[in-house]
Amino acid sequence: MQNISNFENNGGNILDTKQLKAFLHIKGDATLWRYLKDGIIPQPKFSVSRSKRLWALDEVEAHLSKNKGGEI
Repeated sequence: MQNISNFENNGGNILDTKQLKAFLHIKGDATLWRYLKDGIIPQPKFSVSRSKRLWALDEVEAHLSKNKGGEI
């Protein structure tokens, strides 16, 4: 994971956990962490704290396209 100081370099295409769940059309944290564990979504790009993780939207989209043809 990268340092949060690189946050500004990503052009604002950053998703927190709540935004990522909305993007993936899932409701529960358990589903999100299962997707993470199973490699359906990439590891977070930034870790602000133990409970605050951030993903780069372009990396999530690329990972989904590459690994499942864009389908969850």
